[in-house]
Amino acid sequence: MKKLLITAFTMLMCIAGFAQHTGNQASLDLPEVYRDENVVFWKLDKNTWIGSGNRVSSETLYLIEGEKKAVLIDAGTRIPDLDKIVARITKKPVSLLLTHGHGDHVGAAGCFDELWMNKADEGMLRNYKGTIHHIENGQRFDLGGRVLEAFYTPGHTLGSVTFLEVGTEKGYSGDAYGSTNLLVNTDLEVILNTCVESLKYYKENGYNYFYCGHYWGDNLETLERIEEIRQITEDVLTGKVDGEPAGNGGMGLNRIVRKGSFRFNYSDREIERQRFNHAYEAVSANDFNENIFNLVGKDFTVITAGEEPNSMVASWGGVGIMFNKPVTWNFLRANRFTLEKMRETGTFTMCYFPDQYKGDIMQFGTKSGRNTDKMAQTKLTPMATPDGYPAYAEAKIIIECKLIAASTVSKDEFYTEEAKTFLQEGFDDAKDWHKLVYGEITKIYIKK
Repeated sequence: MKKLLITAFTMLMCIAGFAQHTGNQASLDLPEVYRDENVVFWKLDKNTWIGSGNRVSSETLYLIEGEKKAVLIDAGTRIPDLDKIVARITKKPVSLLLTHGHGDHVGAAGCFDELWMNKADEGMLRNYKGTIHHIENGQRFDLGGRVLEAFYTPGHTLGSVTFLEVGTEKGYSGDAYGSTNLLVNTDLEVILNTCVESLKYYKENGYNYFYCGHYWGDNLETLERIEEIRQITEDVLTGKVDGEPAGNGGMGLNRIVRKGSFRFNYSDREIERQRFNHAYEAVSANDFNENIFNLVGKDFTVITAGEEPNSMVASWGGVGIMFNKPVTWNFLRANRFTLEKMRETGTFTMCYFPDQYKGDIMQFGTKSGRNTDKMAQTKLTPMATPDGYPAYAEAKIIIECKLIAASTVSKDEFYTEEAKTFLQEGFDDAKDWHKLVYGEITKIYIKK
């Protein structure tokens, strides 16, 4: 039989550190059909058995038998001769299906000459010499009288799969929903989408509960739990909730949100980027259909620049094409502190806000950031775009710009008395003429 090297010991210890229960192995009130020092199997019903390992918090296996064949869902951590053990329980030919690629679920995979798993997790296997079949979303496994359907549930890993028993209420979810302790090893947006799609599909098809990857007899996953995970994920992504520190943060998951006995573990390493992508959609300049006359003349533009950002409000400007590129232009006094910061970094943003923030943004036009912290005098929330441009979480539109030019204009270049007076007043204040500031539009974001 082919042998599989167990995934790195350190990873397993990290997983074990997150285990909800203090013991290593379940003790189920079910008929016992096999026991050795590595695994126990119990009979769940006439043709279904539950196996429990003892290395990493009762890593759980499920043996499901049909009239013609059987499948084993997951392979524990270290269970020598697992194929022979399974053959003692069922005489049907057995195929190995993996919910995901973590070491506490694939440890004895080497006992089988072939297996089925999501391609996204294949790289987690170490030195497996058998044949790997890639599971497709919606793929069915007909056992004769019993059919399992693969349903992608990424989040815990990118390749996590739940196996649904067609025509019943149940499925087998591995660690997709956590076994009361969800470890999110992908972007939070991934698990959020999984929860939304799972709830929709399960409700439409009558699935109500799921046997999990670390089963203790009282922790079946339910639709209520999936909704709970969806809500927590959304709260974290929107900034409504920040998890508490998780010590050393095993597997890099350094934040925990606790809700009753349930724990939601995630990493805050890229949370600002994730929160931004959850809130905003990037659009091209060609697809930007907002009325620029309303944006500039009615909503006003908040221009922000600098490594230590400063903002100002502007009401004169527009957009167009220059050097075959989409550009913005703004008409600014020469002594603006924000203009100084734009020149230092060569970049800036233009933000537009809903009407309820009009009072806040007008604060940016009353005082200079040179001698006061006007940023703190508003209720707006500073943040950065994925490219590091300064912006505000309340903005409905964010336009990133790269500075092209800041050209000087004088009153002699204008022909109305109104313009000449305005420019002269600006000159008297700044001892310089107004600047026409051009910026190449590099990104446009619109709040979802």
